[in-house]
Amino acid sequence: MTDLSLHLAPNAPALWIALASLVLIALSLWAYRFAMPPLPERARRLLPVLRAVALVILAWLIAQPVLERARSGRSAHLVVLLDRSRSMDMPAGPGGASRATEAQAAVEAISRAWRGRASVRVVPFATRLGGDSAAVGARGATALGDALAALPLSPEGQELDGVVVVSDGAVNAGEDPVAAARALGVPVHTVLTGVARGPDRAVTEVEASTAARVGEATPVRVHIATSEARGVAITTRLLDGGRELSRATVISPGAGLEAIADFRITPARPGLAVWTARIDSLTGETTTANDARQVALEVAPGRLGVLVLSAGLNWDLAFVRRAWLGDSGVSLRTLTRESGGWREVESGRLLGTTGAQDLKTQAAVVLDALSPDELGPEMDAALEAFVRSGGGLLALGGPAPGLARYHGGRLGAQLALGVDQTSPLRTGSPEPTAEASELLSWDDDPPRGERAWRAAAPLTDLTPVAPGGGDRVLIALRGGGPPLLLARHIGRGQALFVNGSGLWRWSLSGHDDLSAERGRRLWRRLVRWLAEPVQGEPLRVKPERWLTARGEPVRLFASLQNTDFKPVAGAALEGEALDAAGRATRLAFQPRAAGSYEATLEDPAPGHYRVTVRATKGGVELGRASSEFAVDHWSLEEARAEPDSVTLAAVASATGGRATSAAAAAAWATSIPTRAIARARSDSLRLWESPWVFGLIVGLLSVEWAWRRRRGLP
Repeated sequence: MTDLSLHLAPNAPALWIALASLVLIALSLWAYRFAMPPLPERARRLLPVLRAVALVILAWLIAQPVLERARSGRSAHLVVLLDRSRSMDMPAGPGGASRATEAQAAVEAISRAWRGRASVRVVPFATRLGGDSAAVGARGATALGDALAALPLSPEGQELDGVVVVSDGAVNAGEDPVAAARALGVPVHTVLTGVARGPDRAVTEVEASTAARVGEATPVRVHIATSEARGVAITTRLLDGGRELSRATVISPGAGLEAIADFRITPARPGLAVWTARIDSLTGETTTANDARQVALEVAPGRLGVLVLSAGLNWDLAFVRRAWLGDSGVSLRTLTRESGGWREVESGRLLGTTGAQDLKTQAAVVLDALSPDELGPEMDAALEAFVRSGGGLLALGGPAPGLARYHGGRLGAQLALGVDQTSPLRTGSPEPTAEASELLSWDDDPPRGERAWRAAAPLTDLTPVAPGGGDRVLIALRGGGPPLLLARHIGRGQALFVNGSGLWRWSLSGHDDLSAERGRRLWRRLVRWLAEPVQGEPLRVKPERWLTARGEPVRLFASLQNTDFKPVAGAALEGEALDAAGRATRLAFQPRAAGSYEATLEDPAPGHYRVTVRATKGGVELGRASSEFAVDHWSLEEARAEPDSVTLAAVASATGGRATSAAAAAAWATSIPTRAIARARSDSLRLWESPWVFGLIVGLLSVEWAWRRRRGLP
């Protein structure tokens, strides 16, 4: 015997259709109230009924009725999603057994209790959905929402009637599990493993600069969460390997709040610095894995050397130098040309000629109103080689002849700019281009920075230069005309041209109190940007992040180019990652865009790794490169030691499922009614589309019409 049920569309106007049905019934009865011609009693009763039934059925089809018939002879198909993430390795409670052990026992109890009532399949998950023999991806995160969303697409999720999630509820990746569970359309029951226990301390975050410099103090901020009462002292240490860099004591602000420990660390050597923030552990903590967390930052070798070569001090150079002299990360040396040679402004010494020896410790050179011929043959050749090998060059145009003076000599061949003699403009206001919006940002608030640029003073003595094919205009002239700031690649280095004079006005404004600070920020950012060499080596490799949390994949990106700086596609890139113990992990790079390649390490062990990569094509080696990265002992799974019952309860509530704990799983599985375990399967028939229903309506009206005609009625 099968169960039948009838459902109307959710927004169907049932009340109005019911009233219309009464009206149609009344009309059908009224149509046969005449006395002449006389009708037999049987016809007088059946004819109104035939018409009324046909019209009422037709009216209710507007509500889109659906007839459902429950299926029989098929057991419910349930899937148990078993959490295999790393947080399941933590203790479930004071007894010491892990959450994974408790979860496995709960799954076995559920399978026994539902044997004969439902078909149960167990599917593991962590960062992604697994299978009976499939991997669950890295165990360093829990993506319950992704697993629920992927379930209907898996073999185990076909003809799904219900789901049971066995987990500690610590979801930290992927999409919203509540929305994904609701989209399944079946009951999702939840079984919580683990219980809250004792106090806990954790390092939740370590903040530091993305880059630092040898000999310069860099700030490090450690965020600490604790469940302890207010006033408890917490000792925090910052370590470099086994060496303590600094320590601080912070006071707990109270349970659920966060304390902050601030450090200032001076790196002693260049390269990738990996520091560990560690707090003292508590007795009886659920886990001590979250008591330490690392931070990685790239340490540059010493201060940025900037050499200024000038025909003589002027207002523009004075304001630019003032910005760099106030930057502790810049080592500035200024040489002005005199009749007897060069004078060092900082020391006042008179020097002879200049040459390659003056460029050895420099990262960028500033030419101020000096042509390459005026530098002398030795410095001209040395400066051209300096830029080609990756150094930065800032060419200030100054008064007439402005940028037109940078011709002649070996360097002049690289700096030559086309001149449009027909351009009448000799002054104009700056307008940064979209390409340079980030580099030339004058304020943390973009709209305020844009307003400051619109109010910036114009430059004078403009040279009517025309950018070349590879030049990039960074600041255009408002209204059109010669550019004010344009950049050009020269080998591995970059040259930046400043057209005109009057730069000092950008740092002085009677309407903007921040103009001086904006000017300093601009020139400091520009000189650092210039000092970064473009990719000159054929092959370069770099990690997506210097430091990756444990359990997350490490992605390495490589780029390959030829001697003309054009990307090389179709090459074979192979390499290896060596840990501190010398163990090697092979790297296989896959092509992405032209000249771009990617390799992924799914779940490397914590530690510091050095990477070497080799590129070949057609049996010919194209280049070698090296880099490094680190993997933290900390992971998202250990960030939160307590189980999350709220998330699992929300999943069950949103889908009509039931929630319980692993300890009560056996009794819960036995007591839950069969009809509540899974969604009942049924076959649906949409009556408003059924030909049988329309056939019935036509049949009823046809019988009525034929009967009427037989009795001589119209």
